[in-house]
Amino acid sequence: MGIVTSPLVVRIKVRSISQNAAWATLNATGSDLSVNKMLPMTNDWSLYVGNPFQSVGANLAIKAITNGNVGIGTENPQAKLAVNGTVLAKEVKVKNDITVPDYVFEDDYQLPALNEIEAYVKENKHLPEIPSAKDIERDGLNLAEMNLLLLKKVEELTLHLIEKEKEIKSLKSLEARIESLERKTQSEE
Repeated sequence: MGIVTSPLVVRIKVRSISQNAAWATLNATGSDLSVNKMLPMTNDWSLYVGNPFQSVGANLAIKAITNGNVGIGTENPQAKLAVNGTVLAKEVKVKNDITVPDYVFEDDYQLPALNEIEAYVKENKHLPEIPSAKDIERDGLNLAEMNLLLLKKVEELTLHLIEKEKEIKSLKSLEARIESLERKTQSEE
């Protein structure tokens, strides 16, 4: 199998929006004189779906603009992919440059005290470092950033639980010693 050097021919069937015409094949090489040849797109373009001859008309499906942004269901995509609606996917992978918060397990990490967290929550009505409901409503939610912040909070909670477990064991040991001393004192009386 060698390298193909002949041009790739693409045939697309298109139905006219401006006329009630039959399906026509566009020939990418332009050799079919009955249709216009396809030219490279240099401007914004839109794909509409539906029946434009009904009172409802056609609906915008996809919009691509010259800066490379693509929108689904939106006339003015503000990101490389903007979707005005629900996205259903089997898997979403988010790549980011944010440091994963495993640093909370380092010896020099200053774990916030629970009484400090309690005071912050009472005053601000949300956890430290986590955006408030108003902030999320105003700015949206960055999923990658939020997942890492929540991971950090889970890791901090785990460290607090480990510390509380040690305190509980120590108190139980102390309780057992006190009970032992009380029994010893009672038996000596």
